[in-house]
Amino acid sequence: MHCCAQLDEAIERGSLYCGQKSRIDDGRILNDLDTDYFIRSASGRGYDYLGINYCPFCGRVIGRGLWMAEKKK
Repeated sequence: MHCCAQLDEAIERGSLYCGQKSRIDDGRILNDLDTDYFIRSASGRGYDYLGINYCPFCGRVIGRGLWMAEKKK
């Protein structure tokens, strides 16, 4: 279950990847965020993955690092 239906749909379509960073083996990770959510785009060598901390649809925190920081407040 994710924060909104649009995020669920994007993950099902393959536009976004939700999973552990260590499991990405078909492309390269473009940034070093502590997150399990990545925007996935095709490139010449497979895919590029761009980690995100906020849901692009509803704006909620989805990145693990930020989520843990907010939970401690």
